[in-house]
Amino acid sequence: MTFVFVQSCGLLNQAGEYNRFVNSTFKLEYLQILEIGGVDVSEMYSKSDLNVGEMLTLAGRVFSEEMPAKIKVYIEIENTSNEMAAISGLEWKLLMKEVEYANGILEDRVEVEPNSKVIFPVDAEIDLMKVFKSESLFDILKLVFNINDEEQLRNLQLELKIKPYYKSGSGLKKYPAYISLKP
Repeated sequence: MTFVFVQSCGLLNQAGEYNRFVNSTFKLEYLQILEIGGVDVSEMYSKSDLNVGEMLTLAGRVFSEEMPAKIKVYIEIENTSNEMAAISGLEWKLLMKEVEYANGILEDRVEVEPNSKVIFPVDAEIDLMKVFKSESLFDILKLVFNINDEEQLRNLQLELKIKPYYKSGSGLKKYPAYISLKP
């Protein structure tokens, strides 16, 4: 009987944390492109940081019409309540100009202390050539090295949609709709 009572209290606590989480304020904080076409660009700040070999690799990718990119999308959440807000994980979708280019699941618990903010990352992989069919390598590199430029992000119509969830007994309780985040 004590075990059942303790389990019930735990589930109610999780439900409360989840409700505070989904009622928090969300913001798409920034993006970071880590790699394009097999070239690590995480520590590069302009196309002049690329060496000749890396430029040739990327040019070859353009001709092959594939430019895989690994990115991190950073989400800020602000919990204005006086109690902990948390989720067990979330589903996400990355859209540009209303077309879905990536999706996935973050299976990590995210906690936000009372009256505080937390920034957490979501990893994604996309094919930049599908996004920029008619663009040149230099146009793609301009985007990569200026990914947080507000005008470029507006032109991309970038949107991240998240659907938080928490574990309840043997199943998951998911938020009924996606929460939309734009830069």
